[in-house]
Amino acid sequence: MNPLLRMLLGIGSGRLPERLRAELAAEGLVLLEEELTGSVTRRRYRAPGEWSSWSKEAASGAIAITAGRLVVWAGRFKHIDVPLAHPIRATIEVVVDRPGRVCFAYDAGTTNPSRSGRVEVRLRTAQAGRVAQLLAADE
Repeated sequence: MNPLLRMLLGIGSGRLPERLRAELAAEGLVLLEEELTGSVTRRRYRAPGEWSSWSKEAASGAIAITAGRLVVWAGRFKHIDVPLAHPIRATIEVVVDRPGRVCFAYDAGTTNPSRSGRVEVRLRTAQAGRVAQLLAADE
């Protein structure tokens, strides 16, 4: 999708902020995929001033894996930023749900008690299998 069209649709550029990218590079990037197309689905989602039994929105995103950290960015929002060895990492489901598409599913209340529900971030990448394999090795 055209980068200008992504911005006009409000789904973001799919690129990590420069400061975060530099921080991850300093940690030793194992994998960085940016400008990925995909979606964010929320099920039984509650947040202050927000409620949805089900919603799905288009999003551009990025995936970064360092030797010790996982970051998933989608729709102008950092959904996941967790050390690989942290117990919360074990609660994040990472699966290749279709060829060329990886899904990160997590409970919104795990890190923010004012939120609840399931969030699924799906991003299309030719590296989907590698992403799942790298993260399976850390479980």
